[in-house]
Amino acid sequence: MNTMDSQPFDYDGITVPPLDKIFRAESVAIVGASPKPGARNRIVKVLIKHGFTGRIYPVSPSADEVEGHKAYKTLADLPEVPDVALIITPAATVPGLIGECGEKGITCAIVYSAGFEEIESGKELAAQLKAAARKHNVHVLGPNGQGVWSIRANTMLTFGAAAFGLDTLRHSPIAIVSQSGALAGAIGNYLQRNGLGCSYIVSVGNESCMDALDALAWVIEQEDVRVVALYLEGLDNAARFIPIAARARERGVQIVTLKAGRSAFGQEATASHTGKIASPYGIYSDVLDQAGIIMVESLGEAMAAVEVLSFMPDPRVSGDPLGGISVMSSSGGAGALLADHSDERGLPMATFSDDAAAKLETILPEFARKANPVDLTGQIRSFPNLFRDTLAVLNDDPRTEAIVVQFASSGLRDLIDNGDDFKTAARTSGLPIIITFAAEKVDTATKEEFMQAGILLSDDPAKTMQALKWLYDRKRFTGIEIAPREKSQPDLTPPQSWEEMMDFLEGAHVTPAPWRIIQANESAAEACAGLSYPLVVKVLPDAAEHKTELGLVKLKVMTPEDVDAHAAEFRRILNKPDLPVLVQEMVTDGVEVVLSCLGNTDFGPVLSIGSGGVAIELYRDVTYLSLPVTPEQVEASLKKLKLWTLLQGFRGAPKADIDALVKAAVGFGDMILRTPALAEAEVNPVLVRPEGQGLVAVDFLGTTRE
Repeated sequence: MNTMDSQPFDYDGITVPPLDKIFRAESVAIVGASPKPGARNRIVKVLIKHGFTGRIYPVSPSADEVEGHKAYKTLADLPEVPDVALIITPAATVPGLIGECGEKGITCAIVYSAGFEEIESGKELAAQLKAAARKHNVHVLGPNGQGVWSIRANTMLTFGAAAFGLDTLRHSPIAIVSQSGALAGAIGNYLQRNGLGCSYIVSVGNESCMDALDALAWVIEQEDVRVVALYLEGLDNAARFIPIAARARERGVQIVTLKAGRSAFGQEATASHTGKIASPYGIYSDVLDQAGIIMVESLGEAMAAVEVLSFMPDPRVSGDPLGGISVMSSSGGAGALLADHSDERGLPMATFSDDAAAKLETILPEFARKANPVDLTGQIRSFPNLFRDTLAVLNDDPRTEAIVVQFASSGLRDLIDNGDDFKTAARTSGLPIIITFAAEKVDTATKEEFMQAGILLSDDPAKTMQALKWLYDRKRFTGIEIAPREKSQPDLTPPQSWEEMMDFLEGAHVTPAPWRIIQANESAAEACAGLSYPLVVKVLPDAAEHKTELGLVKLKVMTPEDVDAHAAEFRRILNKPDLPVLVQEMVTDGVEVVLSCLGNTDFGPVLSIGSGGVAIELYRDVTYLSLPVTPEQVEASLKKLKLWTLLQGFRGAPKADIDALVKAAVGFGDMILRTPALAEAEVNPVLVRPEGQGLVAVDFLGTTRE
């Protein structure tokens, strides 16, 4: 038996499954192994080809031997209890085989067989598989996956063509967890063939018993993992992702996620693939960013991101508002492109310190541009020390957080001539340095040589700045704190009446505009006493949806007589003579914001905040946050929106009371968590008044779970 099993690590209710017996197996049973060509034979060949040194036990009722290893008729016939059973048999046999695993004492199994949740007729079999795994205490990975790679242990438990096609395997601190076996193999194949390597690959299949988050929780605990590429289609309990991401940051592991389902067709495809219905892509993108996870939008980006994050240092962020990326280029055009790509990604370009600027004046020729980006021009061949001396100045400038060197047509020759200077600068400064080529392709050996010094060689200015964006994001994520989920107060009953809704908002630090409800037998002169004109007259939220479109909202109402007239009109439109009508003081000095909550997402209740008012669906300028939230998370999310410009004071308008908005968002989220029966809730608009004057809520809408 394997004696290397680690103890399960528990954090915030997440238990890491004890999977060492899979990834460091010393003995393997292969149920369904066959001497005939195909997946059932290849799974044995892959183990042998990549140097597995443990015991291999093919299990087959018809074969005597598979690839030189004695075959056994049943699991019960094995001479020992193997660390893991690999099951590659028809789906109908799998639940029974899991039972046999339990009877033998096998605690881990990988099921490769298809025909479970991904098809309607297989859902009952999936239920039987889960029941057998629970009954016999067997940790099951799969079904319908391609297994695992464990490079350092030479344990390749997969039938995948990607693993079989590789002759050698390289170990590196990159791990892959994927809900698609084919994509897992593709990423692994790319990393191996391009000299990057990897440590672990996990294809979780249908996740009948263990899901991608279970695998992720195990992977991030491994000492030889620094970055994880995670491919997702959907999660059943995505709220677990948040504490797992926090644990990853604690251990210095960066998670990079590629999420399918951005389009309606993509969501339909993911549902048919794994049987999952995912939340909208925007929710995943924003919530994972909140949790410190880098989101990418393509397979190419995923592979590029894990490469960069696996060996490059973070930017040296000093907090100086003039600090940023320093660029030196032998092409003015390429330098301008780099500056553009930096701005598009919200990355700072450094303004050189006075000392650095003075030094550049002395070492650079008259024709060279001395400001950032430094343009050395094509005359650098006449000044052999220009690269070295300029690099030294930028390297020593405390405002330099990262360095980009852009070569032009003679880039490879310049790289060779100045390579030692670049490597020395990278090692002594600890700064991320990226060297970009305009036209030449660099061979793998040269790339690896510079990688050893922490330098990335890039072939495109846009890719260069995207690489730095990932590094800046990782640095930004370092200080993220997750608000603890506390259950110290009793659940609240969802508000039903307008009065209860306003009390709910008061509890969330959201101040309602002064209001009155006028009954059919009341006059406005009496009911509106104490309110300041102008007023807004409208129906209550439960009377009609899309009130504005139906003509059920009247603004700038100046007299009690007009209030009565509008109330009568509303009753006529809706044919409700006893309809009560809502009257509110009209607030005009404020930025319109929406605060809302979606209760039924993969992450549980999610807060949405963004540009509000009648054009909310037009602008779609919103961001999402998993609950609970901290004030710092709310403010960071607001800064990503166009709304932030309005809140700062646009075109002479006063700066809005951002502190009040942040406090209201946190309070609204807390109240939502205390009201689990709310399916959706929306306050739109919230008028954020000038700084120091707070905010006012104008409308509220809530729906309860059925």
